[in-house]
Amino acid sequence: MLRYNRIGSVHARTGDVLAFVFNWANTFILLPSSAAILSLTFGTYFLSGVTNSPSPPIKFIKMLAIFVIGLLIDSLLFLFLFYTKMHDDLGILGTVNGISVTASNRLNIIFVISKTVTILAIIIGGLVRIGQGYTETLKSGFDGTANNPLRISLAFYSGLWAYGGWASLNSVTEELKNPKRNLWLSIVVALSSVIVLYLLTNISYFTVMNTAELLRSDAVAMTWGETVLGPAVRALTILVSFSALGSANATIYASGRYFMVGARYGYLPEIFSCIQKQRLTPLPSIVLMTILSIIYCIPSNIGNLIGFVSFVSWMFFGLTFLATIFCKFTKAKADRVIKVPIPVIIFMILVSIYLVIAPVISSPNIGYLVAIIILLIGLVFYYLFVFRKIQLKGMKKINMFLLELLHLTMSTVNTEE
Repeated sequence: MLRYNRIGSVHARTGDVLAFVFNWANTFILLPSSAAILSLTFGTYFLSGVTNSPSPPIKFIKMLAIFVIGLLIDSLLFLFLFYTKMHDDLGILGTVNGISVTASNRLNIIFVISKTVTILAIIIGGLVRIGQGYTETLKSGFDGTANNPLRISLAFYSGLWAYGGWASLNSVTEELKNPKRNLWLSIVVALSSVIVLYLLTNISYFTVMNTAELLRSDAVAMTWGETVLGPAVRALTILVSFSALGSANATIYASGRYFMVGARYGYLPEIFSCIQKQRLTPLPSIVLMTILSIIYCIPSNIGNLIGFVSFVSWMFFGLTFLATIFCKFTKAKADRVIKVPIPVIIFMILVSIYLVIAPVISSPNIGYLVAIIILLIGLVFYYLFVFRKIQLKGMKKINMFLLELLHLTMSTVNTEE
């Protein structure tokens, strides 16, 4: 984490090719896949609570995930087109990201509270179980652990996914007040707190389940709650589902603006740099996020999507760590918010190489190939439309039509406010 945040404080912007490919990867792989994972998690837990089953049918999970993505991202353009003139009266919860930035922020606060209450409930329940003497399964928590270094990489994918937010700090270095102090605090306090909370949560799970039972369950919190909470378990599953929904909402909220900024640099069509006039939200970007997220929900499951996202993420983490070493020499006099020893950076480069190569060798699947193909297509697009600046016939007419149809304007304001 220190290495990753350091490069953000030294090098404001990468070269055009790498910047384009990174934006392309975020647009077409990382952000929509992450939203799909979180929406599928929501569907799993919500349906588990409704059906009282820890493993609801996957087709219903996907249907609910797609439905909630559409609501969160305002893919229901029908509503927008027919009610845009009545925007002050719109009260539909699911369209918050496409309609109101303030509403989305308030919704995120509610979801954060839901997540905190859920984790604390599980931790307290686990401590009570330990106090009652239920510690036998804790002793067997590591039974069946794989010793093959290649197989362990897949466990890292799943484990590190839970801490994926650490990379977000790099995006707000410029906005931080007194970054030399506050960036350190955010790293130490936030990451340490999350580690402790997740560790206590897992300990709580093992007061109820052994390793085999935990791995069999699609909704671990529900399996835990059936023993500890009894009939009240349904309330827990709803809280967990809304916790996942909150994370999905935060991902969607950030991604729309990310696409918009990429379009400003010419990495996406001009239409994606536009905002909706009445609500000042990046509607075209949000619609693109809708479509891509739904596509990833249809053929995939949570495990495969986590591997897919992690594979691409660690490619770029490795490149970031490598760039940190180059900046160490090429920008030796630059002011650095965080200073990290070169041996530590080299170690993280080796970790990145391991986490990219080992899963492909130990458990090859079509997802890794799809990821590489998408990145290669991005390079082709860069050469044709950014480097060569080829203009497709009719694109200006399409842009003008969409600007008028969706009441859009070019973004010249800060849509975060």
